[in-house]
Amino acid sequence: MAQGDIDKIAEQTGFSGVVWTDRGGQVEFAKAYGLANRAYRVPNSLETRFGIASGSKGFTALAVLSLVEDGVLALSTTARSLLGKDLPLIADDVTVEHLLTHTSGIGDYLDEEADTEITEYVIGAAHELTTTEAFLPLLDRHPTKFRAGERFGYCNGGFVVLALLAERVSGVGYHELVRERVLGPAGMTRTEFLRSDELPADAAVGYLPLDVPNLIYRG
Repeated sequence: MAQGDIDKIAEQTGFSGVVWTDRGGQVEFAKAYGLANRAYRVPNSLETRFGIASGSKGFTALAVLSLVEDGVLALSTTARSLLGKDLPLIADDVTVEHLLTHTSGIGDYLDEEADTEITEYVIGAAHELTTTEAFLPLLDRHPTKFRAGERFGYCNGGFVVLALLAERVSGVGYHELVRERVLGPAGMTRTEFLRSDELPADAAVGYLPLDVPNLIYRG
């Protein structure tokens, strides 16, 4: 696809981000579009860092599987064996493999199978959810949706549970575990777990679409 075609699509869709194409170790195309911060009209650049949301599930999976490779965990390890009395609604037969493959059937705090818009969810304040353990109240009290292994059901909460299990079995905090076992070996030196309320200057602010046609600000 030619640069003019990409430019046209970006303009038509209001795309905000970076398009970067490498082939054989050579950069074929790299261009930034849109704004990193709309309030202050800060443009995106090729150095802008973006939140990847569920892209981090891959990091979690790699960290967990590295623990499996080391023999610290097993795919057959049950969540209950490490959770103890925490999250009692998670069934006793839910395993690491079920959580990794979205077949655990556990209830989800962010249920994407429900007929609810993503913008209707209120997850919590960034200053409160600073550790994996802090997510426990958010993960609790969600009834099982189906029996473990019965079917596929995309589950956000399952990967927070995996992070919790990885922490408890390794004795290392989740963020540091990912840095040591995934980001460092991959040479991803600018990838980091950033607080959404303390973003550095090179990070883009994330936005959700809201149907609010007229906002009036009063002093």
